[in-house]
Amino acid sequence: MKIFFLAAATLSVVVTHAQSKEAEKYRKESEEMRKQIWAWDKPQFRIKDIPQQYSAASKVVIAHHTELTADSKSKIAFYGLGFGAKKEQSITEIVREIVKVNDKNAVSDYSEFSFTQFAKSSGFFASDKLTTYVGVKVIKPNGSSKEINADDIVLTKDESSEKRAKIAIPDLQPGDVLDYFIATEQKLTNDLSTKAYRVLLFDDAPILSLSFHAQLGKKFAIEYRSYNGAPELKVNKNDDKEIIVDVEKTNIPPFETSLWIAPARQLPFIRMNISLGYSGLGSRYLDTRKPGEVNKSVNSEEALGDKADQYSTRYYNGYWMKAAKAQYDDIESSAKKKAKQVGVNFGSLSDDEKAAWLFYTFRFNYLLNFNIDALSETINSGQKEYDGLSFTLFCTMKAAGLDPAILVSEVRTGFRMNEAMDAGDMVATAYLPGSKKFLCIQSIYDIPFQQPSYIEGVKNTKSFTFDHPAAIMSMKKMSGLTNIAPGPNVPASASDKNVRRENLQLSLTDDRSALKVKRSTTLKGNYKEEEQKNLILYEDYYEAERKALGEEKSLIEELEDGKKSKKYVEEVKNAFAEARKKQKDAFTKEAKEWFEQDITDLKDQRVVNMGVRHTAPDFVYSSAFTMGGLVKKAGNNIIIDIGKMQGQPLSVKDEQRKREVDVYMSFARSIEYLVELEIPEGYTAEGVDALNVKVENETGVFATEATSTDKVVTIKVKKHYSHSFEPGSNFDKMLAFIDASNNWLNSKLLLKKK
Repeated sequence: MKIFFLAAATLSVVVTHAQSKEAEKYRKESEEMRKQIWAWDKPQFRIKDIPQQYSAASKVVIAHHTELTADSKSKIAFYGLGFGAKKEQSITEIVREIVKVNDKNAVSDYSEFSFTQFAKSSGFFASDKLTTYVGVKVIKPNGSSKEINADDIVLTKDESSEKRAKIAIPDLQPGDVLDYFIATEQKLTNDLSTKAYRVLLFDDAPILSLSFHAQLGKKFAIEYRSYNGAPELKVNKNDDKEIIVDVEKTNIPPFETSLWIAPARQLPFIRMNISLGYSGLGSRYLDTRKPGEVNKSVNSEEALGDKADQYSTRYYNGYWMKAAKAQYDDIESSAKKKAKQVGVNFGSLSDDEKAAWLFYTFRFNYLLNFNIDALSETINSGQKEYDGLSFTLFCTMKAAGLDPAILVSEVRTGFRMNEAMDAGDMVATAYLPGSKKFLCIQSIYDIPFQQPSYIEGVKNTKSFTFDHPAAIMSMKKMSGLTNIAPGPNVPASASDKNVRRENLQLSLTDDRSALKVKRSTTLKGNYKEEEQKNLILYEDYYEAERKALGEEKSLIEELEDGKKSKKYVEEVKNAFAEARKKQKDAFTKEAKEWFEQDITDLKDQRVVNMGVRHTAPDFVYSSAFTMGGLVKKAGNNIIIDIGKMQGQPLSVKDEQRKREVDVYMSFARSIEYLVELEIPEGYTAEGVDALNVKVENETGVFATEATSTDKVVTIKVKKHYSHSFEPGSNFDKMLAFIDASNNWLNSKLLLKKK
């Protein structure tokens, strides 16, 4: 369970030179920390024998223990402007784990740790510092033990703003036992924020003993909820009224965590929100908890109410304030102007058509807008991600006189609505109740009315609709601006809506050692975005949208006509030209990654349709190249590894095949190929009938249909995942068509010399 290493490794660092007093102080503290932790009197860390049932496991966690302590104190401090109460917190987390590594994969996983030694940040009323300590011992099968020397730590970054380190574990071998800890000590000042903490009771390896102990000062408060069969917290208070929390669990079997899992719905863990309690003036408005308070299973209605309050406040402070409202009115005005420029009467459009015009206008004006001061960011704007912009899209539609709503729901693979602990557990999407359509922008390639995959199939949701008159009348009660009503069930898209279709025309090279490929790829639905990001040029996208919205001048012409901007014209032209050169490399990289074969001599690459309009939603691109590695000569005959034209399909590992938990995939989908192989003069194709396969059931299908004439072998391949969700009992049925696809990978076609 190395999640703690990953968390620590993201923190920034401020230190002086390696030989500084601070570094020397750190070494002494680190040595003292190791002495204390190695001296723990915990019997679970002395276990030597591994149960026979786990003898074949790659690794076995013998014991995993976490100590969490937190305290607070108040003192008077002088800030330069006057005296004030300065609250300091000290939070320490120690995670110790002893694990037996049984094979080379486990050795590789544990051969090196990365962490951050120090982290420090300061603000006007804060001075926060985090320090991390690490200890590692290797215990050999004969019982000998070696502790990794602190001098073995290597600084991977040693700067005034950051100091990162890694420690190698030399001579780690299968059969060894690794005993390690990572301790993090954090000092916070005037921090009343809620700290989210999770006790994870799962791993991909068996755990013989897992325990958690926390001791929190009497001024702290806790909210918590247990998920997916996790035990409840054991909560007590000592004589000093400190909060004592314990969790213990033994003999935890390994959990599948790598393939089609929704952790929030399937894996056992406990969530805690830890904060400094406060019951003074304004505590009700701040929604703080009382010091020493422990609340179990927070009512999810409170989280829903918090979400309502957030949008109500934004609606009042944003939409109804003149400056913000002017922005939304400006989008409507701009949309009307652009519609007129292409001969469209905006006023006569249906509500859905108006929504589309507003969507495209907003995307062009605010997300595709050109910024010469950030030219690199502008050209790479397709890589930027958004949160759906539900509130912005709602206000845009509202300003135009439509009747929108904001649908607030659970994420399909996230926390269930009735298990939500805070507003962040829920997701919001702009929604048109009249036509039951969604509006969402997570990237500049999103189109109107395509529902996000993360809410597909969600049921029993609730929608927020804002009542215009109530917004004026409810100035004292922000939540009064929001009406909460039952929302719709969100349908799941079918597999034929999320498609990757490859049309491949193949012929042999002149020396008959490789394949010449003419390729056309069509991506539909949720399959599009990643390749759009990689292959579409900003310049092409901007120009296509500029023309679609009736803007006469190209971007370069606009710059040339501007008194201040014309001096940048050459710089912009050069930047666009450089991006166009790199586009070929992007096409080559995409082909190599998809087919997992040697791709050379790529040419004629182009984006046929960008797929950024709901009226032409498919992303289509094409290229030509040479593919090596699939053609072999056998005397006068030629053997083609035709099955490998599908690249490397998903292969389910042995340890993943025995499955009891349900299957959560991103979306239902289809992968299809149409392969046309030109038979060279003087050859005939043999083994065509053997290429025909069909495995189909209610979870999906893998099917191939191969035919031939004297000149062409035609192969149609399709693999469909019928649903985004399957019960665990159906997993064997999924394996049937997944395995068939992997077996077909070995299919060969013989071109026999006449």
